[in-house]
Amino acid sequence: MPGTAVLNLDDTQALNISLNGGTLNAAAAVTAPIEASSEAQVNLSRSTVTSSGFDTAVSLVDSTATITGSTLSSQGTALSLARNLAAPGGSTATVTDSSLQGGIYGAAVTSLSTLNLINSRATASDPDGVGLELLGGTANVSAGSSVVGGLNGVMFEQDTPAASAGQGQLTVDGSTIQGLTGAAISVNYASPADQPVLIDVRNGSSLIGGNGNILEVIDGGAVRFQVDNSQLTGNIDVASGGSASVLLQNNASLAGSLLNVNSVVLDTRSTLTGNVQGSGINASVVLKNASNLNGNVVNAGTVTLDTQSTLTGNVQGTGENASVVLKNGSNLNGNVVNAGTVTLDTQSTLTGSVQGTGENAGVVLKNGSNLNGNVFNVDAVTLDTQSVMTGNIQSSGAGVVALDNNAIFTGAVTGVREMSVNRGAQWNMVGNNTLGSLAMQGDSAVRLGTKEAFGRLDVANLSGNGRFLMDTDLATGNTDFLNVTQSATGQHQLVVAATASESVSGAPVKVGNIASGDAQFSLKNGQVDIGALAYKLVKEGEGLYLQPDASTPSTGTKTAMAIAGTAPTVIYSEMTTLNTRLGDRRMAGTQPRARSAGALDADSEGGGYGIWIRTYGNQYNVKSAYGDGYKQNQTGVSLGADAPLPFGDGQWLIGAFGGYSTTNLNLSRGSSGSIDSVYLGTYLTWYDQATGYYVDTVAKVNRFNNDVKVTLSDDTRTKGDFNNLGLSGSVEAGKHIVLRNGYFIEPSVQVGVAAVQGKNYSLDNGLQVSSDETRSLLGKVGMTVGREITLDNGSKLQPRLRAAVSHEFVNNNRVSVNETDFNNDLSSTSLELTGGINWIPVNNKWQVYAEVSTSQGSKIDQELGGSVGLSYNF
Repeated sequence: MPGTAVLNLDDTQALNISLNGGTLNAAAAVTAPIEASSEAQVNLSRSTVTSSGFDTAVSLVDSTATITGSTLSSQGTALSLARNLAAPGGSTATVTDSSLQGGIYGAAVTSLSTLNLINSRATASDPDGVGLELLGGTANVSAGSSVVGGLNGVMFEQDTPAASAGQGQLTVDGSTIQGLTGAAISVNYASPADQPVLIDVRNGSSLIGGNGNILEVIDGGAVRFQVDNSQLTGNIDVASGGSASVLLQNNASLAGSLLNVNSVVLDTRSTLTGNVQGSGINASVVLKNASNLNGNVVNAGTVTLDTQSTLTGNVQGTGENASVVLKNGSNLNGNVVNAGTVTLDTQSTLTGSVQGTGENAGVVLKNGSNLNGNVFNVDAVTLDTQSVMTGNIQSSGAGVVALDNNAIFTGAVTGVREMSVNRGAQWNMVGNNTLGSLAMQGDSAVRLGTKEAFGRLDVANLSGNGRFLMDTDLATGNTDFLNVTQSATGQHQLVVAATASESVSGAPVKVGNIASGDAQFSLKNGQVDIGALAYKLVKEGEGLYLQPDASTPSTGTKTAMAIAGTAPTVIYSEMTTLNTRLGDRRMAGTQPRARSAGALDADSEGGGYGIWIRTYGNQYNVKSAYGDGYKQNQTGVSLGADAPLPFGDGQWLIGAFGGYSTTNLNLSRGSSGSIDSVYLGTYLTWYDQATGYYVDTVAKVNRFNNDVKVTLSDDTRTKGDFNNLGLSGSVEAGKHIVLRNGYFIEPSVQVGVAAVQGKNYSLDNGLQVSSDETRSLLGKVGMTVGREITLDNGSKLQPRLRAAVSHEFVNNNRVSVNETDFNNDLSSTSLELTGGINWIPVNNKWQVYAEVSTSQGSKIDQELGGSVGLSYNF
């Protein structure tokens, strides 16, 4: 048919049709093969084109076809898109809702040509058939289309001449490619490396290979294979001489192995389940943006995991130039072998061993990364910026290990020549270790062993400033040990773990040997708490020894003595507010007057009953006989009621009271104690208003809840608690002497006694404490000077000052720690000064009270005390 002619077939039948230009419009037609060339246009709708032999059903040469709802069939090729080599332009076909049924090929597309399959099916029924042959052409398979071949679904082959061949391209979008007995896609020619075959599989597409392969590359082909948001199952097999770059992205997944590939990239939550065999030193595997690879990687030059990606499997590199890099929270769960460098950065984790390539191999951890496994045949290991390694390091003898910036290494070293530990970094040794040199700076530390497994460090040369964390077992004589065989310089600290156990022999324990050098060694906090006593560090010859100091109790012992000696102070402080209450009664004129019981009952102004409340607080400085003193802070509240006794001479008053106080002890190095006290008591007073003489008696019972928290010499903590009871009483006698103009003086003497129940208890670390009953006998002589002032409105003020001297007579209270006895000597003489004021309104019912006090003593100083109160008489 000539170039501009138009042939319309409508519901008719036709034999062979040949177009050299022009247009064919067929609707519901049935025809024999159609040939179109020279920019001809073929439009088929609901038509059938059948070749009775191997002729192509529809053949396009530099022409265009639009095929909709039609069927093309042939024993050879159903649809062919080709070009004229003399003046190539290429062909284009858009096939929609149609079927291409071939024997050898469903469709064939040459260079410069494009086939668009839309919801269509291309099949090749021959056992060696190929659903779609691409000879440098382009195919877009979309919208639920399928391409099926007896052998391969799609085959890429060489176009001729090769010099003018195009770059083969296949896009599979929401469609299926299937090879019934072979691979889904086969690349069968040596495409140029700079013009690889392009395969793009996207949007839920499927590739099915009857032999288990979704892609085969043979005869030196080069492929760029991209999977986007699709889930595939099958292998990718690249024969020797070929190459393939594989990209999975946007939640894509592939369950299958990759053989002899050049590069693999998994991006944006994609997953590969299967092994990857690289093509050699230039092969690379990259995971990023939360992607996952579940399988082994072998023969790859570079493996990189980025942005929370995970590889579960082993990695085998290609030698000293191979590298493995994990960064930004990525994880590798498996072993790394035959790699020149392994780098973990930014909170990444490797769980498995690393086997390097020898002299130039290195492992680097930085920015909070973790390695859980052993390192072999590596001569440089660096841990930086809060990174952690748990495992052993084995080097060839020239190894260098660097720990810096709060990094932590737990393990043993073999064949390491140099180690540096700087800026808060720490090495936790496992077993015995030997080093050529060790340099330490910036609060760095080496832990030699544990209480369960003691360690020995032999180092030729030690320099810098560092800490050595050590354990000892004095019961068995076993200990960690530092041995410097040549020279030590700098200043170093031994941090020996505190223990509750006692030395059996009491002899010094050797913890180190320093061959030579001017290094200075000391103990953290100047001592080691071992049982009841503190041990000091002494140097004798080359040896470093822990030696017991009988004059210095351990921190636990000091705390136990402090808590035992505090109870009497608590008791007397609680009682002071009551003594003030009795003075209030005398001032207010509500003390029973000298009269009969009957007269008292008949008194219309009331019978002298009263209720009261007092709050108080005290701060003490306590000097310890064994050195470190401590602060003691107490707060509390008391309340009570009293009434006159209706017998005798009418000058007797009886009362009852109760209260609560809490006392906190701030001990040395952060140790602390607390005593919660609940108490009940009674008091009886006699006052002769005519002569001013008075006698006050008090009896009280306490229940103490005691709690101790001890910071030991190595800054570890232990604690304990116990309960006990206390009984106390006091008698005060004096005279209220009224002078002119409202002034008065009040001399007095007082005796107080207290007994606090002894107790046996233990701290968490096993320290055993046993205290005898704590006793107190306190005598006091004092003088109060004051004035009672009547204000214009009839109310009264009473300012006053009091000075007293007190003395504690008991100087022997036993406290036993681990069966070692200590004397808790509480004896002390103190000078007390108190200032206070009372105010009574006109009605003589209410009374407001405030008082401040201080004292200086040989054992206890009261920096400041204060109390306020309110009472009501009726």
